[in-house]
Amino acid sequence: MGEDVCSKASLAGAHFATVITSWVPSHIGVRGNTVADRAAAEAHSLPSPIDMTTDLTDSLTNLQTTCNRHWDNELTDALQYTSLGRIRHDTRHHWWTHSPSRALDTAVNRLRIGHTRLNAHLHKLGMTADPHCPWCPTYPDTPEHLLLQCPRHHSHRTALLQSLYPLLLRRPTLADLLGGSPDPGLAFKILKHTRTFLQKSGQLHRI
Repeated sequence: MGEDVCSKASLAGAHFATVITSWVPSHIGVRGNTVADRAAAEAHSLPSPIDMTTDLTDSLTNLQTTCNRHWDNELTDALQYTSLGRIRHDTRHHWWTHSPSRALDTAVNRLRIGHTRLNAHLHKLGMTADPHCPWCPTYPDTPEHLLLQCPRHHSHRTALLQSLYPLLLRRPTLADLLGGSPDPGLAFKILKHTRTFLQKSGQLHRI
């Protein structure tokens, strides 16, 4: 390479050109440069990184999948040891439990999970001394008693049962009345009649 440079310089001088040679020292032996060269050589020998760039849509999808999996696991565990497990047997969204009335939705959901202002639940919390129904001194004041047994609400219960006949439901259980049917369409229709019972019986304030 040096000979080639000299040859070109001589050729340029033969044509009356001025050639100025400038010597630039090599960076060999300069501590900082030597370290930088070594680091570059080592980095070059490493395997190339894989580009794992994820766009926003994929990130949101992954986040939603993770959240859904967490929800399923948490709810599955909760259904094994809470009152809701008697009504709900899966982790899907129970859209049929919603209505335009927030007061009725609140009452239905409290009855489903068992956390109500009925005396039986308040007694468990130490908030009342008597767990019994206000009209039935020997029966616990529970969601089952309110919806299916208490004679105080006999007329409204009769209307409720009659409204369920067209749905081929002759002897509904608590789970049936609170939207526990595996058929979402049927559960929605039953809950509509249950809400009517709760309204007409005048017991929303106790739930």
